[in-house]
Amino acid sequence: MGTAGIVSAKGLSVKAGSNVLIQPLNLSFCSGEFVGVLGPSGCGKSTLLRCLAGLQAPSTGEVYLGGQKFEKLTPQERRKIGFVPQDDVVHGSLKVERALNYTGRLMGLTGQELTSRVAQVIELLELQERRAVRTDRLSGGQRKRVSIAMELLGEPQVLFLDEPTAGLDPALEDSFMVNCRKLCQGGRTLLMSTHVMQSLDALDLVLVLLKGHLIFLGPPQQGLSYFQVPSLSMIYKQLSQQDPLAAQQRYAASSLFQTYVAGRAP
Repeated sequence: MGTAGIVSAKGLSVKAGSNVLIQPLNLSFCSGEFVGVLGPSGCGKSTLLRCLAGLQAPSTGEVYLGGQKFEKLTPQERRKIGFVPQDDVVHGSLKVERALNYTGRLMGLTGQELTSRVAQVIELLELQERRAVRTDRLSGGQRKRVSIAMELLGEPQVLFLDEPTAGLDPALEDSFMVNCRKLCQGGRTLLMSTHVMQSLDALDLVLVLLKGHLIFLGPPQQGLSYFQVPSLSMIYKQLSQQDPLAAQQRYAASSLFQTYVAGRAP
């Protein structure tokens, strides 16, 4: 797969009956980018991630992985996508290392390859001191790291995380974001829906949705000047007072749109 447009969407929209959950949009994210998807509850964050990950078919439009339409990908190519849902899927009675070995075997890993891959993800996600602990005795943040480790066993090129910081205190949120930043090293692309506002500097791009409308996509620091706020944590109050269509049209007329949407058109 190429270095640009590793994950793309063209004309993607999602409807549920008469409700439009995602207004038509074009997106393209590059290899190694860490992208945060923000917006009020019910704005379409999880729906967008599920469509980009191939877990939910859009009502219109196409999703591409490495320039290929998703439906034309081989099973092997589809395994290059990892998705960690908001609710952990870790088996509570298994110890961390055993749970990872079990998951790896389900992926077809065996022998030295399995042993090596498990050791790598344990080290990458700093789980060394928890490898012999039952997963139901881990903290929420540790269980989330185990869920991510399970997906990383398949060496995905694109990893989606749906609200991974829900329930974490601010100190854990910060270290978690730093760990996620590390996951992008080597070219992995990571897209994460989140409400975290304290550690957005770890992100390359922030995507903001408002009632299914794309109203911002750009670097976090440029978001401050665009929304004219001293910190991005203040945008939610501002968003509650904005008309979604007007906010979308304002962004579409900006130079940021030309750079991060039109300039990357799939």
